[in-house]
Amino acid sequence: MISLLYLSFISIFPVFAWIFFGAVLVRGLPRLHNFYRFGEKFVFYVGIPGILFITASKIEPSEALTATYSIAGIIATLSALMFSWGFARGRNYDIEQTGIITQAGYRANLGIIGLALCASTFGEKGLALAALPVAVWTLLFNVLAVAVLNAAYGVPFALRPLIKNLIRNPLIIGITLGFGVALSSVELPINFYRAGSTFTALVIPLSLIFLGGAIDLKPSRRSQQALVLATTLRLLVAPTLALIIFLLMGVREVELGVSFLLLSGPVAAASHIMVAARGGDAKLAANIVVLSTVLAPFTITTGLFLLRYFAFI
Repeated sequence: MISLLYLSFISIFPVFAWIFFGAVLVRGLPRLHNFYRFGEKFVFYVGIPGILFITASKIEPSEALTATYSIAGIIATLSALMFSWGFARGRNYDIEQTGIITQAGYRANLGIIGLALCASTFGEKGLALAALPVAVWTLLFNVLAVAVLNAAYGVPFALRPLIKNLIRNPLIIGITLGFGVALSSVELPINFYRAGSTFTALVIPLSLIFLGGAIDLKPSRRSQQALVLATTLRLLVAPTLALIIFLLMGVREVELGVSFLLLSGPVAAASHIMVAARGGDAKLAANIVVLSTVLAPFTITTGLFLLRYFAFI
């Protein structure tokens, strides 16, 4: 039991150590602020899309199109959304806070933390298995975020801007191009993948450091109950719902582990950006990102330990 707990610990905590290192570094060396802004753009537009292209290009198309774990993740996401919305409204939160809580409840950080956890825990196989669900779930997360926040702030749903934003998303572009290579007869040289392994090893820790630099370590004390509820939904309720669905659908072993790591992470930073763009309570949304990031190492380590203890992975 101790060895399983230690194995879970050493695969999870280093990921979050990079994040906290970045948070401390940017504040200890304020002259690095501009470098961090450049680094964030590099990671978003080049680094993570590049990793996803490399991993997606190695996907077996016949297996990808029937991947049970990817379908199960869609069901789990919709379940988390409906539960979060219903529970928040049942607790008499106003419609705007309900929208923020709901988005936090289902929207994990897939592109940076999720991929880093999969790489740390399962290596290249984890990254390869994560590429497809990251593509599908990123699309789903964005569509649902627009729908939820539109409902919360009384904004009509507009399909054209949504599609425009999705096709411009660098993560989706990287995965789409990589999957196109997988579907075609094009074979990339072995040296490309060797260079890709080095690129991945460099980009993942850098992406975590830059993510840490963007975190506000001085959260407001407003809306504490909503903050606690949203964090609980994200780190405890949503992963539990997801695991139940995955197990009922027969997902096991590495696919189950990858799916758990992707859907059990802290709230995606993009959730705060979208709330701020709507003129909502951006401070509450930012606080949820911070608190969920601080607590996630403990909840994810516990979940991974239990999956290993009961021999599900």
